[in-house]
Amino acid sequence: MGTLRTIRALAVALLLVAATTDASAQEARTAPRDTANHALLSAATTWGYQLQDIDVPALARTPFDVLVVDTDVSKADVARLRRKPDGKRRLVLAYVNIGEAEDYRAYWRKAWRKAPPEWMGAANTHWKGDHQVRHWHPHWRAIVFGNPRSILAGLIARGFDGAYLDRVDIYAYWCSERPTSFEDMIAFVSDLSSWAKAQQRDFLILPQNGEELLASARYRAAIDGIGKEDFFFGDRGNDVMNYDTRIALELELFAHARRDRLPVLAVEYARKPENHAIARKRHAELGHRLYFAPRSLAYIGQSGPRHAEDGDTEPYHARVGRRGCDG
Repeated sequence: MGTLRTIRALAVALLLVAATTDASAQEARTAPRDTANHALLSAATTWGYQLQDIDVPALARTPFDVLVVDTDVSKADVARLRRKPDGKRRLVLAYVNIGEAEDYRAYWRKAWRKAPPEWMGAANTHWKGDHQVRHWHPHWRAIVFGNPRSILAGLIARGFDGAYLDRVDIYAYWCSERPTSFEDMIAFVSDLSSWAKAQQRDFLILPQNGEELLASARYRAAIDGIGKEDFFFGDRGNDVMNYDTRIALELELFAHARRDRLPVLAVEYARKPENHAIARKRHAELGHRLYFAPRSLAYIGQSGPRHAEDGDTEPYHARVGRRGCDG
C-alpha cells in the first residue's frame, strides 16, 4: 500500500509539474521579447502621441522613435509614418479604446442608440461619443479581436506595429456589478495579446494606465510595455502636482514593470516650465520615456492652437487599491 501511495503521489506531482510548465510556457509565448519590434521599443528614447486632426506629412517629419496615433490611418500612411526623416525605422502604434465603445468607429451601429446591446453601459460624460462596456462580454471581445473583421485584425492588415490599449482601467467601474472584473480585464488583455501575436509575432501590446493590473504576472507576460498619463501632475489640474500618497502608490505599482524591464511611455499634460523640469527629472530617474502633450492630443507638442479639450477635463476619481476589486 505504501508503494502504491508513493507511485500515486509521484504521478500527481508529475502532472502538476507538467501543468505548471505548460502554463509558464504559454505565458512566455504571450509577449515574445526577441522580436525586432520589441528591440526597437526597448531602445526608444522618444515618443509622440496624437489622436485628433492628424496631418500625416507633418507627423512623418517628426523625429520620434515611437508614434501613437488614431486607428483611422490608411495602410499607405502607416507605411510612411514607419520611417523617420533620417530613414531609420519608427514604431507606429494604434490607439484602441477597449473599455469603451465609440460611436464614431466603423463597428458602431446606429440602432445601438435606441437599443444598446447588453454589453454596453452608460455614456462617458467627459468624452462625447464614448460608452462604457462590459469588457468580459464575448460580443465586445469579438469586436476587438479573434476574427478577420475585428479591430486588431484591421490594424495588423494595415501594417501597424502594435496596439496602444486605453481604458483598461474600466474594470474599476464594474467592480460592484461584477467582482471579477479585475481578473476579467487581465484575461481580456492576455487573450487579445495571444491572438494578435499568433497572427503577427512581433505585434506589440501596450496598455495605458490601469497600473493596478501590473500586480498580475499573467498581465505583465501579455504586454510589451505600458503607457501612463499624469504620473506626477494632473489629478487636480494639469499643472498641479499630485498628492504624495498618490505618487507613492504609482511608484509601488510601477516597480513591477521596472523589474520586468517593461518600457514605460509617460505623458504629462503640465505646461509650466518649472513643472516640465520636475517631471523630466523624476521620469528620467525611473527610466521612463517622457512626452509633454496637450490634453486634447490634437497636435504635437504644446505650442499648437489651443483646443477646447486642452483644459483640466479629467477629474481624478479615487481608484481601487492594489488588489483590484478586493483592494
